[in-house]
Amino acid sequence: MSPAMSKITNTFALVAALISSVAGHTAVEEFEAGGVTYPGFYQGSKQDPGNNSPAWWTNQQWGYQPVYGDKINHPDIIAHIDASPSPYTAPVPAGSDVTFKWHHEGQCEAGEEGWDCSHHGWTATYLASCNGDCKDVDKTALEFFKIHDSALIDYREGRYSQGGPQEQTGYWGTDAIFYDNGNKQTVKIPSDIPSGNYVLRTEVMSIHNNGAVANRQFWPQAFNIKVTGGDDSAQLPAGTKGTELYSSSDALLKWDLYWHDAEKTFAAAAGPTVPAAIAANVSKKARRHAKDFSS
Repeated sequence: MSPAMSKITNTFALVAALISSVAGHTAVEEFEAGGVTYPGFYQGSKQDPGNNSPAWWTNQQWGYQPVYGDKINHPDIIAHIDASPSPYTAPVPAGSDVTFKWHHEGQCEAGEEGWDCSHHGWTATYLASCNGDCKDVDKTALEFFKIHDSALIDYREGRYSQGGPQEQTGYWGTDAIFYDNGNKQTVKIPSDIPSGNYVLRTEVMSIHNNGAVANRQFWPQAFNIKVTGGDDSAQLPAGTKGTELYSSSDALLKWDLYWHDAEKTFAAAAGPTVPAAIAANVSKKARRHAKDFSS
């Protein structure tokens, strides 16, 4: 990289870091499952909100703070800071959709609150069997298998393709959620898993802060669900403990958002891949439009 380009790149990174200090903070506001809408958890400390929501309780404090990349192998990455299971569980039919509505208001560079258009990253959703009541589960023992993800989709026209080919940020899974899908992320619960109690873990993340992996930002959220009408003869896919989902060597965690291989895309997020049996039941159509983003 030339000295001039290096200076430009460092400037972009500095601007993004300054922006991130005042914006880009989010959480799931609403969780829709089995025809019922539940509130997410957003309180300064872990106290029962009295709403029978399956959303896990956290100590993230006010401000929708992220979990930073230096915690990818820490229990906080499982379901946010100091998270513990909700005592409540939501019934969800196997093969049905669940929807997460993330916090975000305003438009790009127009009084945004809850996210920021400088932020770009993947979204991923996982399941882990509780082997009993999820309210009693040890989160560090849960083994997650991925059921959905979306990362660097393309370099469509507009702000996603500004600048030279190697400095275009591209259009990511989080862009689809916050700018084309009304802050909603819809994921299908597999139809070919056994009935029972599961922790449903989802996340959005951003790699806008260049440099060390420790600068990356994650917003993991978890919900207790009871899958009904599943295939009780099916075997669960192999899982991975939450503290082992990501590695500092993952290519996407080291991706330079502002200077990279031109037009390179990543269909899948970092971490485990979606098992072949689950992926086979998900539509393969290209997500070129907002209406195509939901699974």
